[in-house]
Order: sequence, then structure tokens, then C-alpha cells
Amino acid sequence: QDFTEKILSIVSFFEKEYISSTKTTTSLLDCRNLLEVPYKSIISTLCKRRTGHAAATAEQVLHRFETRLSSSSRNKYDNVNIAPYLHSNPPTVPTYNNVISCWFYSNSDNYPRHYEPNYFHDTNPASNILYQMLHLYNLDPENMERIRPDYGSFNMAIASLSELQKNGNGFRSHQAIGKTCFDHLSTMIQFYKDGYEDCAPDYKIFLKVLNALELDRRRGNWSLARKVLEEMLHLSGTVDSNVYWTETMHQDASEKRDNKWKNVNVFPRTKDFNIILAMIANADVVDQEKLDYATNLVDLMEHLVKKERSGYDNESFSNRIVQFEGHGNSYNCKPDIFTYNTLISIAANAGRPEVAEETLEKMAKKSAAGDFSVKPDKTTFNTVISAWARSKTHSSGDKAAGVIHLMQKMADEGDESVRPDRISLTSVMNSLISSAKRSRNAPLQAEDIIQRMEQSKDSHLQPDTVTYTSLIKCWGQKGGLKAAERAEKIIDTLHKRYDDGYIECKPDSYAYNVALDTIAKSGVGDAAERAEAVLNRMKNLFNSGKTDLAPTTESFATVMNALARSGNPESGVKAEELLQTMHNLQNEGISNVEPNTIAYTTCIMAWRNSGHKDAGKRASFLLQKMEAYYDEGLHDLRPNVITYTNVMEAWISSGQHDSFERVKAILDHMIHRSKTVDSECAPTTICFNVALKAIRLSSEPMKDQKAQILFDRMKEMHESGDVKVKPSIQTYNAFFSACALTEGSPERRRAAFSIAINALLELQK
Repeated sequence: QDFTEKILSIVSFFEKEYISSTKTTTSLLDCRNLLEVPYKSIISTLCKRRTGHAAATAEQVLHRFETRLSSSSRNKYDNVNIAPYLHSNPPTVPTYNNVISCWFYSNSDNYPRHYEPNYFHDTNPASNILYQMLHLYNLDPENMERIRPDYGSFNMAIASLSELQKNGNGFRSHQAIGKTCFDHLSTMIQFYKDGYEDCAPDYKIFLKVLNALELDRRRGNWSLARKVLEEMLHLSGTVDSNVYWTETMHQDASEKRDNKWKNVNVFPRTKDFNIILAMIANADVVDQEKLDYATNLVDLMEHLVKKERSGYDNESFSNRIVQFEGHGNSYNCKPDIFTYNTLISIAANAGRPEVAEETLEKMAKKSAAGDFSVKPDKTTFNTVISAWARSKTHSSGDKAAGVIHLMQKMADEGDESVRPDRISLTSVMNSLISSAKRSRNAPLQAEDIIQRMEQSKDSHLQPDTVTYTSLIKCWGQKGGLKAAERAEKIIDTLHKRYDDGYIECKPDSYAYNVALDTIAKSGVGDAAERAEAVLNRMKNLFNSGKTDLAPTTESFATVMNALARSGNPESGVKAEELLQTMHNLQNEGISNVEPNTIAYTTCIMAWRNSGHKDAGKRASFLLQKMEAYYDEGLHDLRPNVITYTNVMEAWISSGQHDSFERVKAILDHMIHRSKTVDSECAPTTICFNVALKAIRLSSEPMKDQKAQILFDRMKEMHESGDVKVKPSIQTYNAFFSACALTEGSPERRRAAFSIAINALLELQK
């Protein structure tokens, strides 16, 4: 700051001398012949230093120069005390570019701390000055043509932004730097198309912008990169903008060439196309439209390569390639292995495994024909396998296994580079998981793969914990007694192999949790006992010092789910004991075992399904604990509608004489609490249906009247705007059942029948 102030004081001295001299002048000509303030010389001297403080000071002097000129009349001389600031050599584009260059070479990606520029468009100094040039030019294009940015202005600003992005300096590092570079390039191209040849873009500046867009963390930038590529194709005369992804791209490119841009060497290369493809593959959502675009993009690359080989008439395409190679760059947009692998990845992300496999076959044909640059590698095969693994088709497992067999065949014939590895085989396992429900042989195929891996002499092919866990998942999709038995056996296998020295088979909590889930959902009668045994084994191993086997919240919740599914009268008691164990472990400082909403709700469900006479009381007690925890700020224990519904069901299953009153009280409590404490616990249609069920199963003699009151309340809430309590067909059926079970005299029962008929007519309307 001291340096800047000293330099500005020198500038002020010059300005005072100039003003003093103008007081004695009598004409505009005399004023112009006076000693002029050497702004540009000062700026030039400062910019030679290429330091941050020199650049900041040069920017201040330049702004002062421009401000002095803009604050006075340029067209006439008015003889006043202070004459207008006149200058025969005002700042021009090179002046501004000099300052931009100084900032760039000073390695200052952002303005220094505590430095406040006179204008602010961007945190990056080079980009900020470029924006200021554009701002002044747009205000008065005719008079400010002298500072209309040129190629150097845009190139240096984009280069500076690229460095900022790569270095990750400043708060802009995670923001849309790529978008800013795109905006600068768009302005530059528009100037060029308007006839300003000093803004003619070159290949390097396009590549900088594409790289900036790729590095930008905003995944939506692939559409901007697409526009950049369109301009490259259009300006190079390769094909018109916005047509290359349609059928017209296969027309003769000479018919599409616009002679206006014939001298602009911005032919896109393979890496430019690959950048776009990689951005599509990494997009948050990859749909059919993006896949079609990517496929046509690769088709265009192949089309352009054919045109390159065939050549063009007149100013031929090949001649222009030679010109470009003279600049040290070889034009080549031939698809390479990365191009096709990325296209396969896009197909996988779009849920089109058949397209991925077709691309693999295409690569294999090209390779067989002598194009070894696109010979499928292990990544190619693994990505195709992954594509099938992620699909939901019934044949996904067989398809993935087929790719593995092809890899094995090629390896046996001498191509060791594509021999299946652990990733390949695990991906096949995952594909078998997705098809296990529809294919009886899927688990057996998975077992066969595991056996082959175990017998392999290649250490890189030995199955690991992830592979065995995938095998358990595959059996889990199948279900049944065999699934439960295999889950237990595979856990034993993991322990045995680890004890035998296969460190990659070290059992962990995740493998145990998958086994527990498989057992719990197997449907066998003793699933709960089996799951409890596995959990106890897990706890014992953890207590013996095996920290990787610490039971988690999911472990306990899964066993409680097995208990809830069992329907055992003691399942509620056992589930609540597990819940208390979770609290005890949490109090001992064990992480990842904290009880949450799922754990409590599952425990309540166990009570509900137990049919125990105390089910309602225990479920209500657990609900009260959850509400208390939530009110204290423990949001992981927030009771939800499912929780409340299961408590209501627990009261019904308990068979107590006051079950209906308890259920109704819970429903009233939900309505009140949703208005005062937690809106998420507002009752839904299902809650009212359960309350109607409670009426039907109660000992109330006049069930129709109780049901009518509840039904009217539900309709009133819905008519008031509560969309969650719209009566459903199940609601009406429950209401009819309550009316049908009304007891009393014939007159009383006829009245109930009349109420039901009215509801039926209402439903028909």
C-alpha cells in the first residue's frame, strides 16, 4: 500500500503541473502542446517488474488515467479554472494487456488481501480487467474502440483463470471458473464473427476453456463444453453448428464449410472430443438423450477421419491440416481406446448394457482388422461387465458371465492383458445379484466363480472379503433355507481363509451385516435364532479385540427385524433387550451403534407382531422415550408415521379391552403434536384405517357410530386441505366392516346398514 501511494503521489505531481500550465493557455491547441502526464510510461515501467504490488499499482494508474479522460469533454475546450484532461496518447488495448500480463506473470490468481480494486467484476485480476474493458467499450463503442479487447486480452484472462483453477487458490477455486472462461470465449468469438479479426481464436484457447470446464466441479458444464466443440467444428469449416449430431453430419463437409472462417485453425482433436465424452459420463444423470449424443459424437469422429483420408477439393481439408501441423500440432480426431471406453461407461450409466457390449464388439472388430489402438483392454471388459451388473434384466448374470468367458478365452490364447482380475469377477458377482430373484442358477453361477478364484494360482485373482460378501448378497436375493445356511457358511469361510494367511479375506462388520440381512429375510422358521447366533458371535469377537467386527446399528436392527418377522410371543422382549444393549454399548463409547428411528420402530414392530398382552404398553413406552429424546434434540430418534402406526397396531394385537381407546388417543396425540411440535408426525390415511380396524376388532357394540365419527373427522381434515388423509378404498372397506359387525337390536343393525349404504353411494359418486 505504501508503494502504491508513493507512485500515485508522483502521478499527482504530474497532474498538478499539467493543471497549472493549462491555466495560462488560451486555446485547445496550446493545451495539447503542454507537458502530458506520462501515464503509459509509468504503467510500462511498473509492469516490467511482474510482481503483485507492481501490477496492483499499474492497475490503479490505468484506472486513474481512464477516469481523468472520461470526466472531461473531448470535443471542445471550456476555459475554466481546471482545464479538461486531454491526452494525445490515451490508453489502448496494449496498455490494458500490459497490466493483465503483469498480473498473470506475478502468479497472482486473486487480488492481494486488503486490496480493493477501483472496479469489481471478478476476483481474478486479469479477468476483472477484461470485464472492465468490455464494460467501458459497451458503454460507448464508437469512442472506446481503442480499448476493445483483442486475442491477447482474452487469452491472458482465460489462462489466468485456468491457473487459479489448477492451483485451487482463493474462494473461487470451487466456483464456476469454467463458466467464466466460457463466457470470455463466447464474447471473443462474437467479436470475431462481427468482423474484428484481432479476436480470431486459435486452438489453444479453445483447449484451455474445455479443460477449465472439465475441471469445474459443476457437472452441468458438459452442455457448455458441447457448445465450445460446436464452435470449433463450425469455425474450422468442418460442419455447421448444431447439425453434427443429426444424419446430416454424414453429408460432404465441403458443402457445409463457411468460407468466412476458412483461415481459423481450430480443428478439434481426439482429446477435445474425449473431454466432452468424459463430462457426459460424469454427469449427475446420464439418460438416453446423452447416450445418443455421445454415440453420434463418436460417429462424427469416425466420419471426419474418413474425410481426412479421402481429402477435399479446392482448399482441401488435408492442406489445412498440413498448415496446422506446421504450428507444431498434429490434427487427429480418430477415436482411441479412451473414446470407446468412455462411450461404454456412458452406456452403462444410461442403463443400456447392450449398447456397451455392441461397442466392445465394434472395438474387437477394428482391432482384428489391424487397428490395435482401439484393442479392448481390461478396463473395456470390466466396464461392460459393470454395465450388465447394474442392469435389471433377467439375463444380466448370464451376459456378464459371457464377457468373463470371452476374457478368459482371449487370455488362454495368449493375450494376458485381458485376463479376468478380481474386479472383473466381482463385477460378475454383482450382475448375478441383480438377476438372482429371476434366475435360479444365479447363486450357483456365483459359487462357481468363487471356486475358480479360490483355485487360481494368481494372487490377484484370489477372492477377497468384498467378493465373498457379494456371494452372500446373491444368496440373499434367492432366499430360503439354503440362503441362510450359505450365509453362515461363507462367514465361516472368511474366518478360515483369513486364519490361513489370506489377509484380503479379513471378516468385517459389513460382511456380517449382509449375512444377518440374508438370514433375517430367508423366510425360514428359525431365522431369528440363527440371526441372534451370528450377532452373538460378532459381539464375542469384538469383545476379544477384533475391532473390525464391532456390531453396528444395522446389525442390531436386522436381528430385531428377524424377531419381528418370527411372530414369537417373546420376540418383543428379546428385541427390547437388544435395544438396551445398543444403549449400553453407546454409553461405553462404542461408535456406530447408536439407536435410531429404524431400531426403535423395528423393536416396536416386534412387540406388535408378538401378540403379547403387554405389547401395547411396551410399544407406547418406547414411543414416549423416542419423543423425549427427540424433544431433547436427538433428531436420529425422531418418531415417524410408521412408528406411531406400529404402536397403534401393537395395542390392537394385545387384545386389551381398552385397545380402541388407546388407538384413538394415539391418533389424537399425532394430530396435536403435528400442530405444536413436529409436523412430520401428522397422521395419514393408513393411520385412520388402522383406527377403523381397531373399532372393528373391539368389543364396542355400536361400532357403526364410532366409525362414523372417525370417518367424518377424516373427511373434514381432508376437505380442509390435508392431502395426507384422503379416504381410500381401504378406508371405505374398513368402515363397511365396522358397520357390518355392529351389535344390538334389529333396528340398531338396520341403522348401521343404512349408514354403510350412504357411504357406498358417496364412494360411487
